[in-house]
Amino acid sequence: MFDEIKKYQNNGHFFFKKGDNLKLVSKSVPDLPGIYYIVRLSNGKIELVYIGKSGTMQQNGIFKDQGLKGRLNNKQEGVKRQDFFDLKLLNENIHALDIYWFVTFDINNKELPGFVEGLLIQRFFEINGRLPLWNKDY
Repeated sequence: MFDEIKKYQNNGHFFFKKGDNLKLVSKSVPDLPGIYYIVRLSNGKIELVYIGKSGTMQQNGIFKDQGLKGRLNNKQEGVKRQDFFDLKLLNENIHALDIYWFVTFDINNKELPGFVEGLLIQRFFEINGRLPLWNKDY
């Protein structure tokens, strides 16, 4: 979807559907710094609805906060992510969410997740003239 992230070889995706346990379906996601985006499959349409990151670099070069797995299982809009996704599936008539993740900072890559997240949000904005639906601001 984005040319900027094709170089990250440590990546993957998983589906989240009604009745799924988020911790189980995301069990293969590493707890490393990176970015992720969420695509909703609804009424025969595919739409990117969220771009996010995990890992914030501190001045001393050490990451604070959780990695990808922790971030994906944390909270969104003050609600546990499991509950947030369950509500979105119900309220937006979503068949499934397809969640893609990419490690951007590891032995092979040294790109800060916030930088890569910004690039993806910029590309999305250039194409659509707005942010993804679930990104409230940037």
